[in-house]
Amino acid sequence: MIQQLQRGQRLTLDGLTSQPQLVLRAHLPGMDAADLSVFGLDEARQLADDRYLIFYNQTASPEQAITLNPAESSFRIDLARLPLGIHRLVFVATTDEQPFSALRRGTASLMDEHGDSVHFNVEGELFREERALILLEVYRYQGKWRVTGVGQGFSGGLQAILESVGGEVLGQEETPLPTPGPSATPGHSASRTPDNFSIPPLSAWEALQSAPARAATDARACQKCGRRGSIFSPLKLNTEGLCRECVHGHQEALRRFRTRFLAACADGIMEYHEWQDLQRTVFQEELDAKVALDFVRSDALRLMERTLTLAYSDGIISCQEESDFGDLARLLRIPSGLLAPLQSEMVDLRAATSIREGHLPTAQTTVILDAGEMAHLEVPATFRHVTATRSREIVGRMVVTNRQIYFIGSAGEGGWNVQYSKILRIEERPDGVNLELSVKKGSGTYHHVSKPLILSATLDALVRLHKRLLLMPQTERASRSIQQHVKIAVFDRDRGKCVQCGDNNYLEYDHVIPHSLGGASTENNLQLLCRRCNLQKSNKI
Repeated sequence: MIQQLQRGQRLTLDGLTSQPQLVLRAHLPGMDAADLSVFGLDEARQLADDRYLIFYNQTASPEQAITLNPAESSFRIDLARLPLGIHRLVFVATTDEQPFSALRRGTASLMDEHGDSVHFNVEGELFREERALILLEVYRYQGKWRVTGVGQGFSGGLQAILESVGGEVLGQEETPLPTPGPSATPGHSASRTPDNFSIPPLSAWEALQSAPARAATDARACQKCGRRGSIFSPLKLNTEGLCRECVHGHQEALRRFRTRFLAACADGIMEYHEWQDLQRTVFQEELDAKVALDFVRSDALRLMERTLTLAYSDGIISCQEESDFGDLARLLRIPSGLLAPLQSEMVDLRAATSIREGHLPTAQTTVILDAGEMAHLEVPATFRHVTATRSREIVGRMVVTNRQIYFIGSAGEGGWNVQYSKILRIEERPDGVNLELSVKKGSGTYHHVSKPLILSATLDALVRLHKRLLLMPQTERASRSIQQHVKIAVFDRDRGKCVQCGDNNYLEYDHVIPHSLGGASTENNLQLLCRRCNLQKSNKI
């Protein structure tokens, strides 16, 4: 479908295309050296970040939502990836050599991947000495994207357009914006890719201040709007001294803040521009930052749990992930009591990461070891003994040393030892590990372990040390590694809940067809299960 756009006419993109990926292109006959650019503006029609001025010297926005193809003089736009703070895209043509009066019948086009397009014609006879021209604008309105034909010229060229949107003009004195120096939080930068979880410097969010309240004339006046009642019709105020209208307006503002917060963290990636958008919302709505964060406390906790779930699925945690997790907790002002369970899991992840790198712990044991043998771990465990006719549980404990694994059964059950050379694969389970051995004795599942991640990491490191393959992981955890974009897609598809019971606490990525039976770590073979449902499922299909 092709539509012709008139000057000033507005079209909703839903009627033009169902695709969020669009292409902006211009054909300007008669203009020998016209440059094309796209301005990403905020809700106040200002260029809040010069990284969203896309032209020949800066060909892409940080998250690749706007990219310039110099060979075709076209811009590819991905509306789905645009930050919430970008509300308007302005398509501009500029020139330094000749005015736009030299333009013959020009055309600006907006197209999707299926060939649907809208065209806006521009005639040079409408202009005189203008050296900059706004062609099209694509903008958000009431939750939907629209496009309008502008055709507005600027005699001052690019400088005039920049000044009209609050941009900085090169060559003029300016006051530089504060940038994070050496004291800023390590690992944070102005530009971060969507593949990594990223947050701004701490000062960017902690600088939020409460909007100043209007001074009330007396105790009978509303502390926000200053309105007061009369002797015959007193104004009803709540305990905070606010009238009914202000209380209602405050609740509506908090709900709008929550809507933007949920949109910002919907993909599990909180970027700097999204934080800036939340800051502007707080200021514009005249909210107190602490009150706003308290209002989204449960949503913030789910974001923290999701962050930890993504890190936990790999069995290791990087310094950047750990730093981001701690910074995010401080920025969201999560109470220590609510954060304690997640911090405990983070401690285990950090310990497991260190162990997998070869930093093995030492432990005291009741087992008499040979000379030169050192214990690294001793934990209670239950072995599931499976035969052709029955299955029974043998309660005991595991002792992991630098030479072998001992299992000591209780109540006269006896025990056995496992040499590391006999271990073919280690599969971490939600409550223990499954050892696949080259011999029958001791091969099977050891469960009811208090910290299976630590046990798995210790066995992983010892097997690789024994086989002199420390840099080549041999465990099930390594081969079960799930790519970041797959984890995010599964989390979004399952809506951050257990697919069995709907719980959103202690979520884990489960292979529908178990990995030990050949199941792949793909989106179609992965699902979210809570720890309880994952334990019940075990390695069943």
